[in-house]
Amino acid sequence: MKTSKIFQHNSHTTLHGGFYEGTISAKEVLKHGLNGIGTLDGADGEVIILNGHVYHGSSENQVRLVSYDETMSYVAVVDHQVSVSFDSLDVTLSTLKAGLLSRIENANVPYTVVISGQFKSVEISSKPAHNTAPYAEIMTTQPHFTKKDVSGTIVGVWSPKHLESLYGDGFHLHFISDDRTFGAHLVDFEAKNVSVEFGMVGQMEQEFALESNQFNSINF
Repeated sequence: MKTSKIFQHNSHTTLHGGFYEGTISAKEVLKHGLNGIGTLDGADGEVIILNGHVYHGSSENQVRLVSYDETMSYVAVVDHQVSVSFDSLDVTLSTLKAGLLSRIENANVPYTVVISGQFKSVEISSKPAHNTAPYAEIMTTQPHFTKKDVSGTIVGVWSPKHLESLYGDGFHLHFISDDRTFGAHLVDFEAKNVSVEFGMVGQMEQEFALESNQFNSINF
């Protein structure tokens, strides 16, 4: 069986611990995978990486392409190899885990996630630019946006409990619409007609910002 691979620069915990400095370029990120999630320098907004294109969803509910020289403080990209797939007319974020666990053989490894199609509703959130506040405070004050009847793609990762400090709690997903006008961190969704793909992760590559003085001195 072909398995997926995750490359991650820094981690969910370093971001929550207050390390927001951009320490890897978008150009370098794309050497490791074509789909993924992240945030820009300063924990600015939400990065969605889909089919080798890097997008930024801002706290003003705008989407733009990210240039190759822009940097990220956190990113996880994947070489997505499909292990399990199914179509659904009614999957939601709350039922997605059950849909995953009922179809996989091993729940002790992460899975890459790609969900594409038509959605009845999608709710997203995005951090403002130039953050200095504690991450928990940013999360409680960031804006949320909802769009009805939208087509697009969800990308991200599901983590088992023992790896949540690396990748996030359970599902860590981002969304981008097909017209590239709506996208950011996924908060909730209700599907209308979608294709769901999970890829069992067989390899994990973890990189840290060892050339950053701030990273080397911060107390997480």
